Amino acid sequence: MPITRRKFAQGIAAGAALFSPNKAFAAEDGWTKEWDQAVLMSAVMRADAAYDPQETLLFHTIGPEYHYHTNLRNTRAHITRDSLDYAMNLLETGEPERKRRAERIINRMLDLQDTDPGSKWYGLWGYYMEEPASKMSPADWNWADFNGSTLLMMNARHGQELPSAMQKRVLEAIHHCAISVMRRNVAMSYTNIAVQGTFVTLAAAALLHDEELSRYAHDRILRFCATVDETGSFAEYNSPTYANVAIVNLVRMKMLLQDPKTIEIVDRLHERMWTHLGDHWHASTEQLAGPMSRCYSTDIGKPLWLQKSFKGAIRFTTLDEIRRGEVHESGEVSYLEYHCPDNVREKFLRTPGSHEHRELFLFMGKPPEPVEGTTYLAPTYTLGSANRSEFWVQRRPLLAYWGGNVRPARYLQMRFMKDDYDFSSALFFSVQSQSCVAYVVNFRSPGGDKHISLDPIENGEFQAQRLRVRLDLVQVPADSALLVDGKPEKLLEPPRVNTRDGVDIPGIGPRRPARKYRLNTRVAIDLGDALLGVHFHKARFGDEEPKLVLTHEEGILTVSLDLLNAFRTRKVFWAKTKDAFAAGTIMMTGTDRSLVEFDRHLAALACDCNEQNGKVNLTWNTPAGSMRITAGTAVQTVDEQNSSAAFSIDGRPVPEVRLSNEKIEPG
Repeated sequence: MPITRRKFAQGIAAGAALFSPNKAFAAEDGWTKEWDQAVLMSAVMRADAAYDPQETLLFHTIGPEYHYHTNLRNTRAHITRDSLDYAMNLLETGEPERKRRAERIINRMLDLQDTDPGSKWYGLWGYYMEEPASKMSPADWNWADFNGSTLLMMNARHGQELPSAMQKRVLEAIHHCAISVMRRNVAMSYTNIAVQGTFVTLAAAALLHDEELSRYAHDRILRFCATVDETGSFAEYNSPTYANVAIVNLVRMKMLLQDPKTIEIVDRLHERMWTHLGDHWHASTEQLAGPMSRCYSTDIGKPLWLQKSFKGAIRFTTLDEIRRGEVHESGEVSYLEYHCPDNVREKFLRTPGSHEHRELFLFMGKPPEPVEGTTYLAPTYTLGSANRSEFWVQRRPLLAYWGGNVRPARYLQMRFMKDDYDFSSALFFSVQSQSCVAYVVNFRSPGGDKHISLDPIENGEFQAQRLRVRLDLVQVPADSALLVDGKPEKLLEPPRVNTRDGVDIPGIGPRRPARKYRLNTRVAIDLGDALLGVHFHKARFGDEEPKLVLTHEEGILTVSLDLLNAFRTRKVFWAKTKDAFAAGTIMMTGTDRSLVEFDRHLAALACDCNEQNGKVNLTWNTPAGSMRITAGTAVQTVDEQNSSAAFSIDGRPVPEVRLSNEKIEPG
């Protein structure tokens, strides 16, 4: 689909008009152009080291570990998306030699795009030059959205600086990306891609004067608004990574688009996303409190996009640290006009006492069931959980932080592990009131192994040696007190680095063995700024005998409930596994009492856990109310598990609380 001369000329003019110097970022105390320049040059110099002048792309070393979408392992390959981002950053420097390198990279990237309208992978790139989209397992259609959005910003800010032949190729590549996005027509519940593809199609339609694309794009943003209005919040909720992707693309729309009605909608979406994040922000730890639908790193780290949004009122790092390359951040932070809405800022700057935030995110399944999060934010700690979730590696269904704004962070994450990787067929159901959580873990079939959809378990059969609920307690002080059923227990020493003549010896584990306990064992731990109580009440996995295991793994204190721990790998047949579930409770509190007093309090709380008619019922009477959860015990479909689950507090259904009742698109 070539771009006509007329559209080419219109596109160049539109590109210049879309980005106006009059809309430049206004510097304030705490973040100036000097910071922008430091972020940009840090990103450029970091990428310089990975530049391969022969292929005119960045190279990347791929290890042996599992990665979905790509089949490449143990090799060095040339990465596409990062290379295009690098080219954009090189153009931003304004330096002649760097701009010439950018042009070489852009030409190479445009050569790698699938430009055949009849192709299944039209408009896409592979992750790597060595593995085009057609060879991936499967291709990632998001690359039309990600690379298309970068090309749009590149054209808006630097299009007129490029050679005319390259300008035309860039417009054609944008067109291919936008049509690919339109053909795919992703569900509007896929929040970050829904927003990003909306930016791509809206901006491309305006740039290329494409009426069909314009109709699609404007309908798409209204459909996204309707999806948000169903619950008042976002289906892809509270994601440290993808909330930023959504904000980035809303900012891009605010920077590039001209239509006043569209900008009004974008402003409301922008404010809603910031409100959503602000209600989960824990000021004392400077972390997004759980739960999270998607997360790559449980520690939010030092996000400069957030620091820039507050003009330094939230400060993760210094200008000198950025200049020394100690903080890694995308170069786009230097030129995007990040800004937290003024009426939301206060949510991030202080946490107002101890309080509970409940928020409805989406409806899932057939019949549709509500997915809701509950977050308790106290001055020194926070605990959050989702009422329905799963244990895909990106999920954070139960998550706590404590210990101030230290990096690395101190946190608790619940996981379900199959051997050494998170198991996507394990489901999580919970009810939370204040800092008390009652939960059930059970299983779905059909379902995924390492990925919820890209790595399916075939015929309900899989290999495993160990299956367990695992609580990762990260950065727990080595001298912390621990009680097991009220008796003091010394924390196991972390595994020491075993070396001979300064060389690591592989395969040597902890010097002290794991401690194993019977099921229905209570554990209380002094975390420093908070106290934690963990109790696994009931569990079953076929004919296995579940056990509680305490140990250190990779320097992390882990509390595990082993449902299966075999001498060697064995085959698991879901059809032959009669019951498979675990039910437990978790409580956190401040340090206004001793660990012994807290443990006695835990022991005194009445808890009844029983099985009846294929369901487990757990009732826990706490100071925050009488909490009850019911969930299935057998392996079933996800819809059956969702329909079986029920939650109540003090005998009443858990309320469904909307973040906002105001419609994004009135009428």
